Amino acid sequence: MKISFLFAAAIAVGAVSSTAHAQASWPIVYKNANVTVALDTANAQRNEDGSYMTRTRWDYKKLHALESRRPYMSMTQTALLRCTPVRIKRLTESFYSANGAVVREGTPPNPRDVEYMTWDRIKTGTDGSQAYNAMCATLKKRDRSKR
Repeated sequence: MKISFLFAAAIAVGAVSSTAHAQASWPIVYKNANVTVALDTANAQRNEDGSYMTRTRWDYKKLHALESRRPYMSMTQTALLRCTPVRIKRLTESFYSANGAVVREGTPPNPRDVEYMTWDRIKTGTDGSQAYNAMCATLKKRDRSKR
């Protein structure tokens, strides 16, 4: 079962590319003056351990910069999201300029390594914390309606 989970994780990670940025069907799960976060609810999968394989798009209102000082305005992220308590394993992140050009394309981890990655805590009170909580609420609501 772990092999199939990791295989599914590898496929999901590999599927994220610059085309994910153009996905208009992803509902907005969080929006404020700084950021708009959309979640690919159609492809979010619940795993046996209760975590979710998620793909999100983060569109920022102001210019951000990578450690290399290269500017970006949006990001797509593939992550494992655990909702109780909220924790994530960031699998890959890709960054885009204001015109949609790729600033940096993320590379996925080896699927065998995912189970050994640590669950990152999200700093409370941040946009990220509020966005991940909104993602959890959206996914839980979706799962309840499937029953």
